[in-house]
Amino acid sequence: VVMLAIPMLMYCLLLKRKPKEALKDCGIKKISAKMVAISILLGFVLYFINSFVADAFYSIISMFGYESLSSSTTVKLTYGRLFKELILSCVFPGICEEFLHRGIMLHASKKHTNTKFCLITSSILFGLMHLNIRQFFYAAILGLLIGYISLVAGSIIPAMIIHFMNNFLSSYFFYGTHLNWPFAKFVNYITNIFMENAFIFISSSVIAVFLLLMLYNYLTKIMLKERANNEIKAIVKALEVEKLSLIEAQIQINQINQLLKEKHIKENNQKQTGFTDKIFLISSFVLGALITISSFIWGVI
Repeated sequence: VVMLAIPMLMYCLLLKRKPKEALKDCGIKKISAKMVAISILLGFVLYFINSFVADAFYSIISMFGYESLSSSTTVKLTYGRLFKELILSCVFPGICEEFLHRGIMLHASKKHTNTKFCLITSSILFGLMHLNIRQFFYAAILGLLIGYISLVAGSIIPAMIIHFMNNFLSSYFFYGTHLNWPFAKFVNYITNIFMENAFIFISSSVIAVFLLLMLYNYLTKIMLKERANNEIKAIVKALEVEKLSLIEAQIQINQINQLLKEKHIKENNQKQTGFTDKIFLISSFVLGALITISSFIWGVI
């Protein structure tokens, strides 16, 4: 919750924006039911990509002597505990972490500096926020993919849905394995079969990631088309273009596009990255890096 409340307060105070304006700047924008469905599918796709990448990276760092610290305390897994975990580990992170990283660090920050820089920086900071080397790598990759989707959608709502789905599926398979849920046990059984042979595991993982990335690209393109259709419908509705002939409507839309381009150019020319913005961005990155490096050193010791 701190990741939502404090940055929101700082953003409103430093840039003198009202809460409603700040939410709009940060990409809180309504999306269609179709985009919600696509986001859920992307949640499944990115979860499995994330799983393959995480396993591969863990295998690499294990070669250099890294061992994951695990608690010896055994906790009884119950449905009540699962519900609590869904709220604290899926809902809150999906909303609050996305508001900070994809909202303020990406959507709001790109108004003041380069979009690619904001996308990469927000992804790195998202990885650093997890405070351990094992999660840093795949969280940064996940942040990059989610960030791109939020830019395509023009909203961080899909990013929130995907983040929730990723954490939800992680909890589902963990609890499902211990509570003997059929689908979770089946997936775990198939995974163990592939892991018995290193060559089969590596080759199947590469093929799976390739196919999942193709599906990610396909779904992202559908989302982009859906956004374009929704924006055109909004323009048509606002100007009552449906009452015009096809040629007249096309002329109107072309004129609007030209005006939007000219307005965009003017806005870009007027953009100035303030001293406060630079200090805030640099200090956030440095602080995140120092905390993470400290946690790495602690882990090694």
